[in-house]
Amino acid sequence: MPVPRSLLTRILLWHGIAVLATAIAVSAGIYLFLEGTAERFQRQTFQAQVQAIRDGLRAEKGGRLSLTPAAAREASDEGRGLSFRIVDGEGRVLLAPDGAGVFPLAQVPRGAEEAYFTRRSRTAFYSGLSVPARIAGEAAWIVTIQNLDHPANVVDDIVRQFLLYGLAVILPLLMLMLGIDALIVRRALRPVTRASAQVRALDPNRLDARIDAAPLPVEVRPLATSINDTLDRLVASLHLQRDFTADAAHELRTPITIARMRAGEIADAELRAALVADLDGVAGIIANLLQIAELDAMDPGAGDAIDLSALAADCAAAIAPLVHRSGRSITFTAAPAEVAVRGDRDLIARAIGALLENAVKHTPVGSSIELAVSSEGAVEVRDDGPGIPAEQQQFVFRRFWRGDRGARNNAGLGLAIVERVAQIHGGRVQLDSVPGRTIFRLEFPNAVGDAMIDRPTR
Repeated sequence: MPVPRSLLTRILLWHGIAVLATAIAVSAGIYLFLEGTAERFQRQTFQAQVQAIRDGLRAEKGGRLSLTPAAAREASDEGRGLSFRIVDGEGRVLLAPDGAGVFPLAQVPRGAEEAYFTRRSRTAFYSGLSVPARIAGEAAWIVTIQNLDHPANVVDDIVRQFLLYGLAVILPLLMLMLGIDALIVRRALRPVTRASAQVRALDPNRLDARIDAAPLPVEVRPLATSINDTLDRLVASLHLQRDFTADAAHELRTPITIARMRAGEIADAELRAALVADLDGVAGIIANLLQIAELDAMDPGAGDAIDLSALAADCAAAIAPLVHRSGRSITFTAAPAEVAVRGDRDLIARAIGALLENAVKHTPVGSSIELAVSSEGAVEVRDDGPGIPAEQQQFVFRRFWRGDRGARNNAGLGLAIVERVAQIHGGRVQLDSVPGRTIFRLEFPNAVGDAMIDRPTR
């Protein structure tokens, strides 16, 4: 049997099995007790009948047997289905009450000891007691019987139907109990459910978030504590890596600057230009590393209200000379109305600039680049370049990933910076690329209308 995944289902399943097994065991025990008690009472009744027959038995002239009226009344009671027979060794009836029905005497035990028996005829179910006796010097047996199907015999009916009626009562009670158990277990697991919601809501950008273990049950609290400890170790490891990256980048800036100055003293103009270009590329990579380290250390904040269209226009104007020198064109489309987003102006400008630089690097000469701002608070950078292969699109925002491994001065950090800026502002960046058309969409969910815009002083 497959194990249920739900803890609630497991508890109810095993509890239901335990309760049902207990109910059946208790019912069977009570049934056996009642059956044994009823059988003991029947034996006592039969023995009282036999004693009454012995005390009231008379032998008349001619060997005929009879009972005194008192003994006859006690030995035979048709109102309770009680009757008797006295038979000889050959099974012939020596004495029976008047009007006694037919009973299969051939099946009655006739041994040296008294014997309790049950028999079924074509019309009824009987129980009885066969007791050996000596009558007029001859072997005989006093047989007392009771018709268990007689309407007056309700004890045996109750015993026989106890299990059926008991289960008819127990099963609804079991279902009611399981329903109550479900409510109890759900209430008991409510702190666990809340803790699960806290785990699902953990934001990778909020490294200080932890699970509140105090309200959890004692059995579950160690799990929450272990998760919190794991998060602490993870945060410590991230801080260590971040500090190492920042320290290494800082330490490299000075040697790179010195190397660039010395490269400018080289007499060979071609070699000097190549070395300076390489060192400038390395310096750009180091700057990106520092930028990544700073972004990773930042927590999301409300920020100031910024006019997204105006900021995007400034970014387009800043990169336009580079675009035109590289043989490409750029156009800008502002939103129909003023669009304000809350955030850090410099970071958003850096993200838009990185998208534009990425379009310049990865589109051929003659391509057109479009920068557009929508009224929903989104910035789109479009180009008509070759596009990004479908199998590579899932990697473009990964740090240090490059589609062109042979490209120089490209560490694969630009789009990672864009994604991190989007995360800090509670937004996201999306890619839609097919051959001949690529769109990067930077969305800001906190866009507001008619807000007070903090414009930089020009």
